[in-house]
Amino acid sequence: MKRRCAVLALAALMLPLSGCKETFDFLPYGRELEDMALMRTMGVDAAEEGVTVTTSSGAQDQGGGQGAGKPTVLKQTGGSISAACLSMQAQGASYVFYGHVGQFLLGEDLARQGVDGALDYVLRDIEMRLETNLYLIRGGQAGAAIEAAAQVNSATDQLESLEADAGLLADSMFRTVEDVMEDLEENGDSFAPALTLDQESGQLEPAGYGLLRQGALVGWAEDEAARGVNLLMGWVDADVLEVETPSVGRAALRVVGAETKVRPVFEGDTLTGLELQCQVDANLAEGGDGAHLEDPVLLGELETALAQRSHLRLEEAVDLCRTLDGDFFQLETRAGLSVPWRWDDIRAGWDLSALDVTVQVEANIQRGYNVRDGGD
Repeated sequence: MKRRCAVLALAALMLPLSGCKETFDFLPYGRELEDMALMRTMGVDAAEEGVTVTTSSGAQDQGGGQGAGKPTVLKQTGGSISAACLSMQAQGASYVFYGHVGQFLLGEDLARQGVDGALDYVLRDIEMRLETNLYLIRGGQAGAAIEAAAQVNSATDQLESLEADAGLLADSMFRTVEDVMEDLEENGDSFAPALTLDQESGQLEPAGYGLLRQGALVGWAEDEAARGVNLLMGWVDADVLEVETPSVGRAALRVVGAETKVRPVFEGDTLTGLELQCQVDANLAEGGDGAHLEDPVLLGELETALAQRSHLRLEEAVDLCRTLDGDFFQLETRAGLSVPWRWDDIRAGWDLSALDVTVQVEANIQRGYNVRDGGD
């Protein structure tokens, strides 16, 4: 039996060599890299009939490190993303290849109609990848943002730079198509990083997060709320927080870590509330002359200020869930994972607007950036 299976498998592998081309039409044709136009950023916008797709390469738009310094930008409208992408093949001499797309941008109008169709395209297309980073363009169109960025360098270069420095950006962190699709499959709600376009400079800038309710954009998390999202998710590698203290006046804290646990609260078998328990760590980056962490009064003031601001940020993030009626940050799932034996009780009583949500923050100032505080 094993020998028979091996023979059949070998025969299947040999079919492409036997001239039976029509049998394998679902496979991509082999092409040389030098003959391809490598697209690295794709944007999708709503159109009157279907969608408009805009794609862009980086500085080198062909395989083998070839191509001009100016990015190639292609744009096409079709009844579907697949149709628009296929039509782009007629816009250049090279085969347009989407397997290198690393950023997938959705315009605000399309996102408000729903992102499911666009994400499904990434899932099903043979060249696209689920590891592609997803962005929502706030107050504009993805195509316009890609075209404007191409006048400076390219959307690809700008976004790759943002992604490389994501740990230094307090406004938002990147998420992949797969991350968002998993959330939507879980409960229909999710969030994705937002971008805005500076019209004068042509630069794409982080702008918090777009909130997806049942797959459609319903609002934004910005400023303190966006930083609250980062606290919820533990994405605070280098957020600089300015606080006021009685001892030294204004001080700058560099937030270097956070972990937030979500725990359900029960009365008997009834879910009555949630507890968000956050531990946040920071270093003293700047303070008044002579400020150091050997002073227990100053240390207490700094940790109190850090805890208060973190508490405010978390509350603002949770308030968005209440206001917009969406579990964007998978709080139900996280509560269930903390006590998996009570999944049924959590699901039966889940109504975030009716639950008593309490936030607890433990703040820890680890060190200061000077010799006396153990710094370098």
